[in-house]
Amino acid sequence: MQTTRAAQMVAPRRIEWIDFPFPEPGDGEIVVRLEAAAVCGSDLPYFLGEMEHPALANHRYPLPPFYSLHELIGYVSMSRSKRFKEGDRVLSVPPLQKGMGLDFLAHESMTVPIPAGPPERLVLAQPLGTVVHACMKLPNLLGQTAVIIGQGPIGQLFTGLLNRMGVRDLIAVDLLPERLAVSRRMGATATLQAGVDDVRSAILDRTHGHGADLVVEAVGYPATLNEAAGLIRRNGTLLAFGVPHQPRYEISFLDFFVKEGRLINSLGPDIQREFPIAVDLIASGRLDVTPIVTHHFPLEEAQRAFSLFAQRTDGVLKAILHGDARSIPVVHATTLPPNGPHPAQ
Repeated sequence: MQTTRAAQMVAPRRIEWIDFPFPEPGDGEIVVRLEAAAVCGSDLPYFLGEMEHPALANHRYPLPPFYSLHELIGYVSMSRSKRFKEGDRVLSVPPLQKGMGLDFLAHESMTVPIPAGPPERLVLAQPLGTVVHACMKLPNLLGQTAVIIGQGPIGQLFTGLLNRMGVRDLIAVDLLPERLAVSRRMGATATLQAGVDDVRSAILDRTHGHGADLVVEAVGYPATLNEAAGLIRRNGTLLAFGVPHQPRYEISFLDFFVKEGRLINSLGPDIQREFPIAVDLIASGRLDVTPIVTHHFPLEEAQRAFSLFAQRTDGVLKAILHGDARSIPVVHATTLPPNGPHPAQ
């Protein structure tokens, strides 16, 4: 039986590499040989063992192989798709974020072609696609004031894209000063350090007491969502983008209600509509994502990349994993993942 190399999270903060049966594509599916991947905040609950997180409901360690990566580009190595042939360079999203391996399985509907260009930049078209999807829901922002709470990779992409959508005053908020320094490079007109600056007073001062036209919450905690709701002006918009860390939130709704605030939430994009926009923005150079790409690792050092990203040290924003994994030593072998029979399930 032909095998490939796959990562397996066998315990919290512990990744091992195994031999695993090569994924066989079904109708409309492709196998992609990994070129580059980027670690995302939504991958962290699997690595950290946050079993209370909604994403890990009904999971246990060891997790099935291939968890957890989904920001991926590579080359089609096997195809049963009419749209893609072997050798095509693609951005592809695997089912259930299961893409941490030398080869991964994906469906053509979750795949778009990508042009020549640096892989460490083009791989960011995946998270940028989700930001494009969110921004398409927003009202006209020309000349307005926007606040982005959270300046991790997603917050930085919002900063870059909103800057190009005509926002006049673009205020980035984060706990870490090194991230705020990057925010300036991405287009922020002002930065505020949470826990040091009085964020609410500063924003009211900049808006003559009115509040912001738009506040983007890109963290995903009740405290930051409530903070964001309190910063909008009358008839302002709150965009809730941070993935919730728990099923239920307690929200201070009365003030938001009195302001007649608009609440928009956003998650999964239209792959075939919005990912090509993101690819073009990066490939054309109209959105420079270079400041966000801070660290590089070979794929076999995923353990180091995840650990650094989780610790948020050394100025890390995007940690890029570069394929291939043919040199990864096998720790143990398996034939089936503990929670299912197929690597894409």
